[in-house]
Amino acid sequence: MTTEKTGKVAAVTLSFWILKVLATSAGDLTGDLLSISLGLGYVLALIVALAVTAALLFAQLRAKRFHPGLYWILILATSAAGAEISDSIDRALHWGNLAGTGALLLCLCAALAIWRARRGAIRCDSIEHPRDERFYWLAAMLANSFGSAVCDLIGDRLGVGVLAGTAVNLGILALLMLLHDTTRGRKELLFWTAFVFTRIPF
Repeated sequence: MTTEKTGKVAAVTLSFWILKVLATSAGDLTGDLLSISLGLGYVLALIVALAVTAALLFAQLRAKRFHPGLYWILILATSAAGAEISDSIDRALHWGNLAGTGALLLCLCAALAIWRARRGAIRCDSIEHPRDERFYWLAAMLANSFGSAVCDLIGDRLGVGVLAGTAVNLGILALLMLLHDTTRGRKELLFWTAFVFTRIPF
């Protein structure tokens, strides 16, 4: 999945996906550090993660051009916040992992549908208009939240470890790559689906 970069987001190349896996996985671990290792609990950890994400997003939206460092630390922050959203729905609200995963999927689909209705297209690159950029980061947050919930669901329901969970994610990504190369379907939807599964499921 490769495209040319324009605007204020990273080019969708092989290096993008490698960095996305690293940033997302580091973000998941950061979420666990806040809520478990530092003993903040899920609600307080969520507040901290959202506050940091909001500050970084403000800087990103104010920037006039693409800043790689800011972009990738914001990806990490949305992943940490996403992990806390997923955990809070499951363990603080006690919805359960299955219901939480379903709710996050609905939220992601709704955000993408509204994006398409309001802007005429869902984008994964060429992000130049402020409205597209806001939708982009909303989708990133929800995709990372949903991805965290899916990995927890696979681990809880199937009882698989890190290696097996990673193999599942890699299999899904391989299928998405095949679809990208062999179909004329919506490439943007393939991108956002891949965005969900580019993580090591710790």
